[in-house]
Amino acid sequence: MKQITHKIGGQELTLGLGRMWFSKFFGEATSSDPLNMSDLLNQSDKQFDFIVGLVYGGVNCYNKVNKTNNLITVEQAQDWVGEMDEVEAAALISKFVEAMKVDNKGEGQAQVKKP
Repeated sequence: MKQITHKIGGQELTLGLGRMWFSKFFGEATSSDPLNMSDLLNQSDKQFDFIVGLVYGGVNCYNKVNKTNNLITVEQAQDWVGEMDEVEAAALISKFVEAMKVDNKGEGQAQVKKP
């Protein structure tokens, strides 16, 4: 599971990414298709929803996978995100984008062909 940590709501939290639990929780928080999350990120009026989905989905994914069952509510995520300044929010989005990049090692290398 990919993970990022970020100070949210006054505490350092770990967000789990790249698991189906993340997709489930992100979809719940944003009422959108988690496979099209870039659509939310690219609409300035939807960025708050994107960050709420990221926090809600990430915290709950991490807790669910690690069986701590310390799930947060959408309202908690909204409160935390609402208290963030733009620099904090941008840093969280940057961490998410970096963590979700596909490892391209070996891409473009010549393939061995059988004669």
